[in-house]
Amino acid sequence: MQGFNTLSGVTAGKDYGLRSTVGDLNPITSEGVNFKVRTGFENLAATIPFSILLSSGLIDFGALSPTNPIIRTVDLTTHSLTVYGYSVLVFENDPLTIIPPTELNSASVSKTFIPDTTCDNGQCGTENASEWINALTYGFGYRCDNVTGTDCDSSFAKTNSYKHFPDLASNDDPTSIMAGIGSNDKAVRISYKVNISGTQTQGNYSNIITYIAVPNF
Repeated sequence: MQGFNTLSGVTAGKDYGLRSTVGDLNPITSEGVNFKVRTGFENLAATIPFSILLSSGLIDFGALSPTNPIIRTVDLTTHSLTVYGYSVLVFENDPLTIIPPTELNSASVSKTFIPDTTCDNGQCGTENASEWINALTYGFGYRCDNVTGTDCDSSFAKTNSYKHFPDLASNDDPTSIMAGIGSNDKAVRISYKVNISGTQTQGNYSNIITYIAVPNF
């Protein structure tokens, strides 16, 4: 049977004692008449189902009024994390959009958007978060707050920092909203925020936000 440790031992000094053990880095399978032992990181169990769950699949902002920001939240939970880590990617199919009823069956459709926010300093985007507290800053955006664990993207560390979702229609790349490693379930709270100006066309706006859980291998 092959050894499990590449080295081990005890180092001692006047004010300390240190016991060290270094395990195999490469996967090894040792077999005998009635046993089989696998060691190494590659042989860690990876067959446990990995999944994510949203507390709600529908966000209703209700009636929007100018300079009156509305925030709605949804909890996102990851279950049975892989030992190699994971990330959750996110994107939108379009900004919040309304299509006039008279054009629903038209070959040439004119869409009206609530623009994605660029935050108070005009500089937040799909990767960089910035503060958004001014009632005269309009648009649609989101932030991530940790509930269990610390897996939210670090750019959300400052309170009231927001980003906008990558827009699939504009060929934006999905961005990571949370990532981590370990075996415990993790949970975050996603805050969706929308604020409109007095010139925004009234109507029922909608879009689709997609979350993709990606395990590391």
